[in-house]
Amino acid sequence: MKRLIFFLSAICIASLPLLGFAQINNYYPGTWKEDVRPATVTGAAAQSPYYITSYKIARDFNITNRDKADAITHYKTTYKSIHINTAAAADSLTQLALTLENGEVLRGFRIRAVFPDGKTANLTDQTRSLKLADDRVAIVVSNIQLQAGSELEYELNVKVAFDYAGADYLQSGIASEETQFMLVAPRQMQFRFHPANGVPAVKDSIANNSHFHHVALHQVPALKVNDLYYYLPQLQRIDFALHTVTSGKDTTRLSWDQFGQDIYIPYVAINKNEQKQLEKELERWPFLKYRLPVPQLIYLVEQYIKTNYSLRPASDFYEAPDLTTIIRNKQTDRNGMVKLMMAAYYTLNIPVQLLVTSSRDTIPLQKDLVNRAAANNILLYFPVQGQALAPTETNTRYPCFPPLWGNTLALRCRDTLAGNESKVLTDFIVTPQPAYTFSNSTLDATLSSLSQPVWKVNQSFGGYGGSNAKVAFMQANTPELRNNIFNALLPFVPGTRTMVSFEAQNEKFSNTPLDKPVVVNSTIETPGLIVQDGDQYMINIGQLLAGHQSYQFTIPESNRPIELAFPYYQERRVHIDLPAGYTIADKAAFTADITHNNVLGLKMRCEEENNKLHIYLIEWYSQSEFQGEDKKVMGQMLDRLKKLQLQSLVLVKKK
Repeated sequence: MKRLIFFLSAICIASLPLLGFAQINNYYPGTWKEDVRPATVTGAAAQSPYYITSYKIARDFNITNRDKADAITHYKTTYKSIHINTAAAADSLTQLALTLENGEVLRGFRIRAVFPDGKTANLTDQTRSLKLADDRVAIVVSNIQLQAGSELEYELNVKVAFDYAGADYLQSGIASEETQFMLVAPRQMQFRFHPANGVPAVKDSIANNSHFHHVALHQVPALKVNDLYYYLPQLQRIDFALHTVTSGKDTTRLSWDQFGQDIYIPYVAINKNEQKQLEKELERWPFLKYRLPVPQLIYLVEQYIKTNYSLRPASDFYEAPDLTTIIRNKQTDRNGMVKLMMAAYYTLNIPVQLLVTSSRDTIPLQKDLVNRAAANNILLYFPVQGQALAPTETNTRYPCFPPLWGNTLALRCRDTLAGNESKVLTDFIVTPQPAYTFSNSTLDATLSSLSQPVWKVNQSFGGYGGSNAKVAFMQANTPELRNNIFNALLPFVPGTRTMVSFEAQNEKFSNTPLDKPVVVNSTIETPGLIVQDGDQYMINIGQLLAGHQSYQFTIPESNRPIELAFPYYQERRVHIDLPAGYTIADKAAFTADITHNNVLGLKMRCEEENNKLHIYLIEWYSQSEFQGEDKKVMGQMLDRLKKLQLQSLVLVKKK
């Protein structure tokens, strides 16, 4: 229920008047009855605190001329009835908050409670509209008083600006008896749809000079949150987008080709004066005096621009500022940053293309649905290297960019010469991810004496791990924050260790590329983790080998994937000087070999040599998404790591 109920505090910056409900084309006439009683909920549906008895969505593109003049594209009505199964659920549901998305304007709202005896309580007077810190609006209903067996019923109507495409979720964390979606549009407007995750095909009909598109679902199960996949893309939903508009004899088709041209041209259209100023600017960049490998040069250009040019709040997304102004002021918005960086690479004869994409934790792009709002993340793609960078994200560097923008569909835009004319070409590709070996982390720990348990630890973090560490160190502007970072990076749980000394190298973004890792050297004392019991030593090294993160994961069911932020590789090496006459009690306890087609795996081995014990562990995930047999193997790996985390090393006297 955390998406449904929350208490507003500092995020509320203003209270706005609430509009009365506007009854607009009620395409679901069975809702909001005068004579109403709560539904009877039995069986499995009655076992959860809440149950949605009815959830209906209608999008109506038949709008008034006045709203058209205000850039309104359609009206959206949402109806929901929530059954309260238990007294505890009734007591917890004292406040309801519904947040409007950007571009949505409140048109009307009504809400009531329906009690088991058929009596109703109008709660609209207990409703306020609050403006949030991010300029969105929340509709908040306070002082709700319910009881087991009652229902909370509301209807929300909004105007939607600009958007002719979007997605509606038909599933949530609460099970639903019936869920319906309807899109109504004038006959001259043709829409396309993409039902996702088991939603049936959309049914179409024509009446009263309008197209009706409808989907009905029954007994939609709740989808539980799982830490091993991104939640929103797994929900059942309907994606929709306007495809053609007919006016008289003219037909306009919306296409990704047109979108690509619209977004690409402003970024690459540079006049002679801009080009001249850019060339003068490049002459001042010190690293350009040397012949460098192209990947290193790509990194250094990005590093220089993000270090020396500040990013101010965005202006119009589709208007790129003048390069002369950008170079003079050493600041720009998102559009200017894209334009400057692309122009720099072009001038340096480094082939570069533009990618626009979504994020893997939201709605993915669809090749046959033109949803411009979903394509809101920009990457510069280097086709020769097969890697990309994010020009507007100041906390990333090539070849790393926000990891959730990787391994997802993107529209690629590039230009070519057709005769003497420059032409924009578009197609779809999957955004790249650096190889799993690039995002590598290592740990090398040595214990020279059991009587004086002081570990010498060397750790390295490359690729995405190193990038994240650099961002954290750059933001640590006090000794306390810096210590917190070391506490998070160093092995063993705080409280079981004493940090004698620690230092970091290459801890901030500099001219050193990301293939050179962040290095952390530390000396750690762990007297409580070594216990001598007669002729035995027990050394708690589980957290050293498996880390101190939680492994309490549930493998996603059926065809749902396991999704990681990015592919990565980990290696750990532990060296312990053995007391004279001692050996490890059970080498098999520190041996593992779990792999599948070399896609992912966990290997561990244990060796004794010259009175030294060595334990080697490697763990790798070469992809960011796993299905089928790979999921089973990962489950085995997680179980083994969970067991290893609690495992003690036992030393006994040789016989």
